Amino acid sequence: MPQIKPWNELTFTDDYMFKKVLEDASICKDTINEALSWNIHRIAYFEKEKSMQAFYKSKGIRLDAYVHDEAERVYDVEMQVYKVREEGTTDPTKNLAKRARCYLDEIDMERLRQGDLYSDLHPTFIIFFCPFPLFDGKQCVYRFPRVCANNPSLILPDETELIFITSKGSRDGLSAPMNALLDYMDGKVSDDPLVQRIEKRIHTVKQQEEEERDYMTFEMRIRQERAEASAEGKAEAKSEMIVSMLKEHMHINIIERVSGWTGEKIRALAQANGLAVE
Repeated sequence: MPQIKPWNELTFTDDYMFKKVLEDASICKDTINEALSWNIHRIAYFEKEKSMQAFYKSKGIRLDAYVHDEAERVYDVEMQVYKVREEGTTDPTKNLAKRARCYLDEIDMERLRQGDLYSDLHPTFIIFFCPFPLFDGKQCVYRFPRVCANNPSLILPDETELIFITSKGSRDGLSAPMNALLDYMDGKVSDDPLVQRIEKRIHTVKQQEEEERDYMTFEMRIRQERAEASAEGKAEAKSEMIVSMLKEHMHINIIERVSGWTGEKIRALAQANGLAVE
């Protein structure tokens, strides 16, 4: 496991610092405006560092910046630094797209309460910033509303959109502030007003000893969650393997040798699944 990045080396693209920077409502609002070429006037936070989990055994998510504007449009703004590849997945872009899908679904589940109407769902936008190429590698901004496969000009009026922004690719048509923001993701500091405000915010955060302690706690918690998820996934996979072996009527001595489980534990699993032990 890689070492924790030193506190004084954190930048805008590091997850913890990105969260802290976007806790400044003015910076968060202007970042959204640049991403979407909009002009929203104010935002409010639902909850800073919002965690969601629809069901007890479902996969939980943690949102970076979860806000809404004066028109009650909902935004989740995320920074994805690494090309994440899950087991069985070779395409990091596909994995990121499915992560965005999951975030959108979780937000809808969280916002729509029992007794609410489907029409109560507000327009929702998931925005991912990534300092690596995406999709065909030709663009910097990719916006995905839901369109009809038979008639791409027909947009499904569900009022959702997934937006992926990368610092790599063609910047034709982008504003000067947006170009400066993308350059900043690649470590190039300019005198652009938004970039300078982000720089000032980062400097302010780094001067706070409490934030440094919180950063270390945050990193250790993330590592612990990943370790637990990995261990839980491996244990579940082994249980499924043993159940399959029991269904094939394999002798318990063989199952013990293959799995490393005790006979008592295998019998308990068999009983829980209504299976006989040979």
